Amino acid sequence: MSVAFNSDVTLTVEIAFDSEPLDTSQTFTDVSTYIREFSIDRGRQHDLADYQTGTASVVLDNSDDRFNPLNTSSPYYDTANSESKISPFRQIRIKALYDGTTSVLFRGFIQSYPESFGGQGADSSVRISCVDAFKIFNLNTIGARGWQLGSAGFSELGETTSLGYTDTQELSSARIGRLLDSFGWASTLRAISTGDLQVKAGIPLTTNLLTALKDVESAEQGQLFISADGKVTFRDRNYKKTQQFNSVATFGNGSGELHFSDVITTLDDSKIVNVVSVTRDGGSEQLVQDTDSIAKFGSRQESLSSTLNVSDADALAIAQQRLAQFSTTSVRIDGLIVNPLSDTSLWTQALTRELGDKITIKIPTPASTTMEFDVHIERISHSVSAVNQTWSWQLRTSS
Repeated sequence: MSVAFNSDVTLTVEIAFDSEPLDTSQTFTDVSTYIREFSIDRGRQHDLADYQTGTASVVLDNSDDRFNPLNTSSPYYDTANSESKISPFRQIRIKALYDGTTSVLFRGFIQSYPESFGGQGADSSVRISCVDAFKIFNLNTIGARGWQLGSAGFSELGETTSLGYTDTQELSSARIGRLLDSFGWASTLRAISTGDLQVKAGIPLTTNLLTALKDVESAEQGQLFISADGKVTFRDRNYKKTQQFNSVATFGNGSGELHFSDVITTLDDSKIVNVVSVTRDGGSEQLVQDTDSIAKFGSRQESLSSTLNVSDADALAIAQQRLAQFSTTSVRIDGLIVNPLSDTSLWTQALTRELGDKITIKIPTPASTTMEFDVHIERISHSVSAVNQTWSWQLRTSS
């Protein structure tokens, strides 16, 4: 059963011991009673970087040996088949309940169950290592899951019947859906906005699935990541302008603002790009540059090869977009640290904010001035001890 973190928040950790990793419907077993601590890390370092595979680490009390895969008396042992249900790639879900609302903080797949035996066996714990769906996509090619006999959605005729994959020139968002369909990814675990640019047909079946998805992300100049609740999330190139123009929260130390523990700002030259070249397969190089930026910072070049864009006009639009976004620099927020235990109004933020959300940060200075920033969340980290009742929530952002 779920356990109280404190008087305000209840935690739940569930593992799908009785389901296969990609079953459309998962049967979760609650293991919350045994939580000691967990940490979560999702997103990317900055807006010039790729989104990485999200990770989580969950430490569970194993003093009764229930999480030992060799323990045939464990409640997670399948006696009928004489095998442990404790297996890699079972799905895991971490949730928190505050003020009547349950938020999923992480949903993914278990990689390993390393056990520790402290005090020469007087204590035992298991630190479960978890990853989001990017890891599974990276382990497969586009055609890999097509070769399944007797699985739901697959033909049972013949010895090896392939679901197959064929594509056509289509919107980037339609391609993301087609790739996920070919893999058998549940439609309920998707959040896909309508794309702006077309992509080419003809991806080889041997293409790595994650690479194929990221190639579409690059061709659209959108964002592709796994959300906290495990959904493949694709946002088109205009999403920040059309759907994220309102700030959803204001952090600061003033009256009515959401208080933070610490903030780190920086001003450097590491994110400047003022000469951009984009060349699509079969097309001509599209080169744009910002002469004012070059005069200030020197030449900072970026060359992109596009395998999926269908016209030089689209390649040029991508080059122009990146030049507009990165040709200059300004003070930015490198990190925001929040302790939600310091103020109950922070819980809703810590539990519900998602990658890409637009927030406002106001920083008071010793000179009695205030620096104000509108930023987008690029990375979210949680570090939680259920034993010591500590919770640190950290954000990295982009302007």
